[in-house]
Amino acid sequence: MSLHRIFTVEELATDESFRRWVMAPTPELDRYWQQWLQQNPDRAGIAARARELVLAVHEIYKDDLSDEMLRHEIAEITRIAGERKAEGSLPFYQRAVWRAAAVLLLTGGLSWLYYTTHNTIAPSEKGKQLALESEMLVKNNPTEVEMTVLLSDNSVATLAKGSSIRYPRHFAAHERRVYLTGEAFFDVSKNPERPFLVYTNETVTKVLGTSFRIQAFEGDNTEMVAVKTGRVSVYAKQEYEASQGPKPAGVILNPNQQVVFNRKENKLEKAIAANPVLLAESVVLKDQVFDDRPVTEVFDALAKAYGIGIRYQAETLSNCMISAQFNEENLKQRLNAICQAIGAGYDMENGLVVISSKGCN
Repeated sequence: MSLHRIFTVEELATDESFRRWVMAPTPELDRYWQQWLQQNPDRAGIAARARELVLAVHEIYKDDLSDEMLRHEIAEITRIAGERKAEGSLPFYQRAVWRAAAVLLLTGGLSWLYYTTHNTIAPSEKGKQLALESEMLVKNNPTEVEMTVLLSDNSVATLAKGSSIRYPRHFAAHERRVYLTGEAFFDVSKNPERPFLVYTNETVTKVLGTSFRIQAFEGDNTEMVAVKTGRVSVYAKQEYEASQGPKPAGVILNPNQQVVFNRKENKLEKAIAANPVLLAESVVLKDQVFDDRPVTEVFDALAKAYGIGIRYQAETLSNCMISAQFNEENLKQRLNAICQAIGAGYDMENGLVVISSKGCN
Protein backbone atom coordinates (compact mmCIF):
# COMPACT_ATOMS: atom_id res chain seq x y z
CA MET A 1 0.00 0.00 0.00
CA SER A 2 1.34 3.44 -0.91
CA LEU A 3 2.15 5.84 1.91
CA HIS A 4 1.02 8.69 -0.35
CA ARG A 5 -2.50 7.37 -0.93
CA ILE A 6 -5.13 9.93 0.12
CA PHE A 7 -8.05 8.36 1.98
CA THR A 8 -11.49 9.63 2.87
CA VAL A 9 -12.95 8.83 6.31
CA GLU A 10 -15.04 6.02 4.83
CA GLU A 11 -12.12 4.54 2.88
CA LEU A 12 -9.88 4.54 5.92
CA ALA A 13 -12.51 3.01 8.20
CA THR A 14 -13.14 0.14 5.78
CA ASP A 15 -9.47 -0.48 5.01
CA GLU A 16 -8.50 -3.83 6.55
CA SER A 17 -4.99 -2.72 7.51
CA PHE A 18 -6.26 0.46 9.20
CA ARG A 19 -8.96 -1.46 11.10
CA ARG A 20 -6.41 -3.99 12.39
CA TRP A 21 -4.18 -1.10 13.48
CA VAL A 22 -7.06 0.39 15.48
CA MET A 23 -8.36 -2.86 17.02
CA ALA A 24 -5.29 -5.14 17.32
CA PRO A 25 -2.10 -3.31 16.27
CA THR A 26 1.22 -5.00 15.66
CA PRO A 27 4.60 -3.21 15.62
CA GLU A 28 4.65 -3.45 11.81
CA LEU A 29 1.18 -1.94 11.46
CA ASP A 30 1.98 0.79 13.96
CA ARG A 31 5.15 1.75 12.09
CA TYR A 32 3.28 1.92 8.78
CA TRP A 33 0.36 4.05 9.97
CA GLN A 34 2.50 6.36 12.08
CA GLN A 35 4.63 6.94 8.99
CA TRP A 36 1.48 7.55 6.94
CA LEU A 37 0.33 10.18 9.47
CA GLN A 38 3.73 11.87 9.36
CA GLN A 39 3.70 12.04 5.56
CA ASN A 40 0.04 13.13 5.40
CA PRO A 41 -0.36 15.61 8.30
CA ASP A 42 -3.37 17.25 6.62
CA ARG A 43 -5.28 13.94 7.01
CA ALA A 44 -4.79 13.70 10.79
CA GLY A 45 -8.36 14.78 11.51
CA ILE A 46 -9.72 12.32 8.96
CA ALA A 47 -7.72 9.50 10.55
CA ALA A 48 -9.13 10.42 13.95
CA ARG A 49 -12.71 10.35 12.61
CA ALA A 50 -12.11 7.03 10.86
CA ARG A 51 -10.84 5.57 14.13
CA GLU A 52 -14.01 6.78 15.88
CA LEU A 53 -16.10 5.04 13.23
CA VAL A 54 -14.26 1.73 13.57
CA LEU A 55 -14.47 1.76 17.37
CA ALA A 56 -18.14 2.75 17.39
CA VAL A 57 -19.25 0.02 15.00
CA HIS A 58 -17.11 -2.64 16.69
CA GLU A 59 -18.49 -1.62 20.10
CA ILE A 60 -22.01 -2.29 18.90
CA TYR A 61 -21.48 -5.56 17.06
CA LYS A 62 -18.62 -7.04 19.12
CA ASP A 63 -17.57 -10.32 17.52
CA ASP A 64 -20.55 -10.55 15.12
CA LEU A 65 -19.20 -8.03 12.65
CA SER A 66 -18.45 -9.19 9.11
CA ASP A 67 -16.49 -7.09 6.60
CA GLU A 68 -19.62 -6.60 4.52
CA MET A 69 -21.62 -5.45 7.55
CA LEU A 70 -18.85 -3.06 8.56
CA ARG A 71 -18.73 -1.45 5.13
CA HIS A 72 -22.52 -1.15 5.06
CA GLU A 73 -22.80 0.48 8.49
CA ILE A 74 -19.97 2.93 7.85
CA ALA A 75 -21.51 3.90 4.52
CA GLU A 76 -24.84 4.44 6.30
CA ILE A 77 -23.29 6.62 8.99
CA THR A 78 -21.51 8.84 6.49
CA ARG A 79 -24.71 9.09 4.43
CA ILE A 80 -26.72 10.07 7.51
CA ALA A 81 -24.07 12.61 8.43
CA GLY A 82 -24.51 14.29 5.08
CA GLU A 83 -28.30 14.32 5.34
CA ARG A 84 -28.29 15.65 8.91
CA LYS A 85 -25.53 18.23 8.47
CA ALA A 86 -27.92 21.13 7.87
CA GLU A 87 -30.39 20.16 10.59
CA GLY A 88 -28.04 20.47 13.56
CA SER A 89 -29.67 17.63 15.51
CA LEU A 90 -29.95 13.87 15.26
CA PRO A 91 -32.99 11.80 16.35
CA PHE A 92 -32.10 8.68 18.29
CA TYR A 93 -33.55 5.40 17.08
CA GLN A 94 -32.86 1.83 18.14
CA ARG A 95 -31.18 0.67 14.96
CA ALA A 96 -27.50 -0.07 15.43
CA VAL A 97 -26.44 2.46 12.84
CA TRP A 98 -28.11 5.26 14.81
CA ARG A 99 -26.45 4.12 18.02
CA ALA A 100 -23.08 4.34 16.28
CA ALA A 101 -24.00 7.78 14.96
CA ALA A 102 -24.87 8.85 18.52
CA VAL A 103 -21.43 7.78 19.70
CA LEU A 104 -19.86 9.91 17.00
CA LEU A 105 -22.10 12.85 17.89
CA LEU A 106 -20.89 12.72 21.49
CA THR A 107 -17.23 12.65 20.40
CA GLY A 108 -17.24 15.57 18.06
CA GLY A 109 -20.31 15.91 15.86
CA LEU A 110 -21.55 14.32 12.66
CA SER A 111 -21.44 17.60 10.80
CA TRP A 112 -17.67 17.74 11.48
CA LEU A 113 -17.38 14.17 10.22
CA TYR A 114 -19.18 15.11 6.99
CA TYR A 115 -17.07 18.24 6.66
CA THR A 116 -13.75 16.42 6.96
CA THR A 117 -14.98 13.66 4.64
CA HIS A 118 -15.66 16.10 1.81
CA ASN A 119 -12.94 18.71 2.35
CA THR A 120 -9.15 18.51 2.28
CA ILE A 121 -8.21 21.57 4.36
CA ALA A 122 -5.92 21.23 7.37
CA PRO A 123 -7.61 19.79 10.47
CA SER A 124 -9.03 22.06 13.18
CA GLU A 125 -7.50 22.26 16.63
CA LYS A 126 -10.07 19.74 17.84
CA GLY A 127 -9.17 17.47 14.94
CA LYS A 128 -5.49 17.73 15.85
CA GLN A 129 -6.30 16.78 19.45
CA LEU A 130 -8.33 13.77 18.32
CA ALA A 131 -5.45 12.74 16.10
CA LEU A 132 -3.05 12.92 19.04
CA GLU A 133 -5.43 10.77 21.08
CA SER A 134 -5.60 8.22 18.26
CA GLU A 135 -1.79 8.11 17.83
CA MET A 136 -0.65 5.02 19.68
CA LEU A 137 2.90 4.50 20.92
CA VAL A 138 4.47 1.12 21.68
CA LYS A 139 7.34 0.50 24.10
CA ASN A 140 9.00 -2.92 24.20
CA ASN A 141 11.57 -3.94 26.80
CA PRO A 142 13.89 -6.64 25.43
CA THR A 143 16.67 -5.76 27.92
CA GLU A 144 17.64 -7.30 31.25
CA VAL A 145 16.86 -4.09 33.16
CA GLU A 146 13.52 -2.48 33.80
CA MET A 147 12.30 0.30 31.52
CA THR A 148 10.56 3.45 32.77
CA VAL A 149 7.74 4.75 30.54
CA LEU A 150 6.39 8.27 31.16
CA LEU A 151 2.73 8.83 30.25
CA SER A 152 1.14 12.14 29.30
CA ASP A 153 -0.93 12.40 32.52
CA ASN A 154 2.18 12.24 34.78
CA SER A 155 1.63 8.52 35.41
CA VAL A 156 4.61 6.17 35.26
CA ALA A 157 4.81 2.55 34.04
CA THR A 158 7.86 0.45 34.89
CA LEU A 159 8.19 -2.38 32.36
CA ALA A 160 9.82 -5.69 33.29
CA LYS A 161 12.02 -7.67 30.90
CA GLY A 162 10.15 -9.10 27.91
CA SER A 163 7.14 -6.81 28.38
CA SER A 164 5.47 -4.24 26.15
CA ILE A 165 2.95 -1.45 26.59
CA ARG A 166 0.78 0.35 24.02
CA TYR A 167 -0.64 3.76 24.93
CA PRO A 168 -1.83 6.99 23.27
CA ARG A 169 0.53 9.93 22.97
CA HIS A 170 -2.20 11.96 24.68
CA PHE A 171 -5.05 10.40 26.65
CA ALA A 172 -8.68 10.97 25.70
CA ALA A 173 -10.83 13.38 27.72
CA HIS A 174 -13.01 10.69 29.35
CA GLU A 175 -10.53 7.90 30.14
CA ARG A 176 -6.86 6.84 30.16
CA ARG A 177 -6.45 3.47 28.45
CA VAL A 178 -3.25 1.42 28.00
CA TYR A 179 -2.59 -2.14 26.79
CA LEU A 180 -0.04 -4.37 28.54
CA THR A 181 1.65 -7.63 27.58
CA GLY A 182 3.96 -8.99 30.25
CA GLU A 183 4.66 -7.31 33.60
CA ALA A 184 4.65 -3.70 34.76
CA PHE A 185 4.35 -1.60 37.89
CA PHE A 186 2.02 1.40 37.51
CA ASP A 187 2.12 4.61 39.54
CA VAL A 188 -1.04 6.37 38.36
CA SER A 189 -1.77 10.07 38.84
CA LYS A 190 -5.11 10.58 40.55
CA ASN A 191 -7.93 11.91 38.37
CA PRO A 192 -11.49 10.89 39.36
CA GLU A 193 -12.86 12.31 36.10
CA ARG A 194 -10.65 10.12 33.90
CA PRO A 195 -10.38 6.46 34.98
CA PHE A 196 -7.12 4.69 34.16
CA LEU A 197 -7.69 1.34 32.42
CA VAL A 198 -5.07 -1.36 31.85
CA TYR A 199 -6.09 -4.00 29.29
CA THR A 200 -4.33 -7.38 29.14
CA ASN A 201 -5.29 -10.57 27.31
CA GLU A 202 -7.72 -11.68 30.01
CA THR A 203 -8.36 -8.80 32.42
CA VAL A 204 -9.20 -5.11 32.66
CA THR A 205 -7.89 -3.16 35.67
CA LYS A 206 -9.62 0.15 36.46
CA VAL A 207 -8.20 2.80 38.80
CA LEU A 208 -8.52 6.52 39.51
CA GLY A 209 -5.07 6.97 41.02
CA THR A 210 -2.94 4.37 42.77
CA SER A 211 0.11 2.11 42.43
CA PHE A 212 -0.04 -1.56 41.52
CA ARG A 213 1.70 -4.33 39.61
CA ILE A 214 0.32 -6.50 36.80
CA GLN A 215 1.80 -9.78 35.52
CA ALA A 216 0.21 -10.95 32.28
CA PHE A 217 2.66 -12.88 30.10
CA GLU A 218 1.06 -14.63 27.12
CA GLY A 219 2.44 -18.11 27.87
CA ASP A 220 1.42 -18.22 31.54
CA ASN A 221 -1.67 -19.98 32.90
CA THR A 222 -2.54 -17.02 35.14
CA GLU A 223 -2.63 -13.24 35.23
CA MET A 224 -2.05 -11.31 38.47
CA VAL A 225 -2.83 -7.82 39.80
CA ALA A 226 -1.34 -6.74 43.15
CA VAL A 227 -2.06 -3.36 44.80
CA LYS A 228 0.49 -1.31 46.73
CA THR A 229 -1.48 1.88 47.39
CA GLY A 230 -5.04 3.03 46.71
CA ARG A 231 -7.87 0.90 45.38
CA VAL A 232 -8.47 -0.83 42.05
CA SER A 233 -11.23 -2.83 40.37
CA VAL A 234 -10.28 -5.88 38.30
CA TYR A 235 -12.59 -7.48 35.74
CA ALA A 236 -12.49 -10.51 33.52
CA LYS A 237 -11.97 -8.86 30.12
CA GLN A 238 -14.58 -10.94 28.29
CA GLU A 239 -17.24 -10.08 30.87
CA TYR A 240 -16.23 -6.41 30.97
CA GLU A 241 -16.41 -5.94 27.20
CA ALA A 242 -19.64 -7.92 26.85
CA SER A 243 -21.51 -5.57 29.19
CA GLN A 244 -23.68 -3.15 27.21
CA GLY A 245 -24.96 -1.15 30.19
CA PRO A 246 -23.38 -0.57 33.60
CA LYS A 247 -20.13 -2.45 34.04
CA PRO A 248 -20.04 -5.52 36.34
CA ALA A 249 -18.85 -5.04 39.92
CA GLY A 250 -15.48 -6.70 39.39
CA VAL A 251 -13.09 -7.63 42.20
CA ILE A 252 -12.16 -4.71 44.48
CA LEU A 253 -8.56 -4.68 45.72
CA ASN A 254 -7.18 -2.61 48.59
CA PRO A 255 -3.48 -2.20 49.54
CA ASN A 256 -1.55 -5.47 49.98
CA GLN A 257 -4.24 -7.47 48.19
CA GLN A 258 -4.00 -9.25 44.88
CA VAL A 259 -6.21 -11.12 42.45
CA VAL A 260 -5.25 -13.95 40.10
CA PHE A 261 -7.11 -14.76 36.89
CA ASN A 262 -6.96 -18.50 36.19
CA ARG A 263 -7.12 -18.93 32.41
CA LYS A 264 -8.06 -22.63 32.56
CA GLU A 265 -10.95 -22.04 34.98
CA ASN A 266 -11.78 -18.59 33.54
CA LYS A 267 -12.24 -16.95 36.94
CA LEU A 268 -10.74 -14.36 39.31
CA GLU A 269 -9.43 -15.40 42.73
CA LYS A 270 -8.70 -12.76 45.40
CA ALA A 271 -5.97 -13.19 48.05
CA ILE A 272 -3.44 -11.36 50.23
CA ALA A 273 -0.26 -10.30 48.39
CA ALA A 274 2.28 -12.54 50.13
CA ASN A 275 5.31 -11.58 48.03
CA PRO A 276 6.67 -8.10 48.95
CA VAL A 277 8.57 -7.88 45.64
CA LEU A 278 5.26 -7.69 43.80
CA LEU A 279 4.46 -4.46 45.62
CA ALA A 280 7.77 -2.76 44.78
CA GLU A 281 8.09 -0.34 41.88
CA SER A 282 11.39 -1.90 40.94
CA VAL A 283 12.84 -5.32 41.55
CA VAL A 284 16.23 -3.58 41.78
CA LEU A 285 15.88 -0.74 44.29
CA LYS A 286 17.75 2.37 43.16
CA ASP A 287 19.61 3.71 46.23
CA GLN A 288 20.84 7.28 45.76
CA VAL A 289 22.68 9.59 48.18
CA PHE A 290 23.43 13.27 47.46
CA ASP A 291 25.34 15.50 49.89
CA ASP A 292 25.14 19.19 49.03
CA ARG A 293 25.25 18.54 45.28
CA PRO A 294 24.12 20.77 42.38
CA VAL A 295 20.53 19.90 41.55
CA THR A 296 21.47 19.56 37.87
CA GLU A 297 23.79 16.71 38.88
CA VAL A 298 20.95 15.13 40.86
CA PHE A 299 18.58 15.34 37.88
CA ASP A 300 21.23 13.80 35.63
CA ALA A 301 21.76 10.94 38.08
CA LEU A 302 18.02 10.37 38.31
CA ALA A 303 17.71 10.32 34.53
CA LYS A 304 20.51 7.76 34.26
CA ALA A 305 19.09 5.54 37.02
CA TYR A 306 15.64 5.37 35.42
CA GLY A 307 16.64 5.55 31.76
CA ILE A 308 14.56 8.65 31.08
CA GLY A 309 15.13 12.17 29.78
CA ILE A 310 14.93 15.15 32.16
CA ARG A 311 14.90 18.59 30.55
CA TYR A 312 15.85 21.68 32.57
CA GLN A 313 17.42 25.09 32.16
CA ALA A 314 20.97 24.62 33.47
CA GLU A 315 21.60 28.35 33.78
CA THR A 316 18.42 28.89 35.80
CA LEU A 317 19.30 26.08 38.21
CA SER A 318 23.01 26.92 38.48
CA ASN A 319 22.73 28.12 42.12
CA CYS A 320 20.49 25.27 43.33
CA MET A 321 22.12 22.78 45.71
CA ILE A 322 20.47 19.81 47.43
CA SER A 323 21.14 17.05 49.96
CA ALA A 324 18.97 13.93 49.78
CA GLN A 325 18.98 10.19 50.37
CA PHE A 326 16.64 7.88 48.46
CA ASN A 327 16.03 4.18 49.08
CA GLU A 328 12.53 2.83 48.48
CA GLU A 329 11.02 6.01 47.06
CA ASN A 330 9.64 5.72 43.54
CA LEU A 331 10.46 8.05 40.65
CA LYS A 332 7.58 10.47 41.27
CA GLN A 333 8.33 10.66 44.98
CA ARG A 334 11.96 11.53 44.21
CA LEU A 335 10.96 14.16 41.67
CA ASN A 336 8.46 15.67 44.11
CA ALA A 337 11.04 15.81 46.91
CA ILE A 338 13.71 17.42 44.72
CA CYS A 339 11.32 19.96 43.20
CA GLN A 340 9.86 20.86 46.57
CA ALA A 341 13.35 21.47 47.97
CA ILE A 342 14.21 24.01 45.25
CA GLY A 343 10.72 25.46 44.70
CA ALA A 344 10.32 23.93 41.23
CA GLY A 345 7.68 21.89 39.42
CA TYR A 346 7.64 19.25 36.70
CA ASP A 347 5.47 17.79 33.95
CA MET A 348 5.80 14.81 31.65
CA GLU A 349 5.72 15.81 27.99
CA ASN A 350 6.39 13.53 25.03
CA GLY A 351 8.21 10.97 27.15
CA LEU A 352 10.37 13.54 28.97
CA VAL A 353 10.31 15.05 32.46
CA VAL A 354 10.28 18.83 31.98
CA ILE A 355 11.40 20.89 34.99
CA SER A 356 9.98 24.39 35.51
CA SER A 357 11.82 26.67 37.95
CA LYS A 358 12.62 30.30 38.66
CA GLY A 359 16.00 29.32 40.08
CA CYS A 360 17.57 29.64 43.52
CA ASN A 361 19.05 32.74 45.19
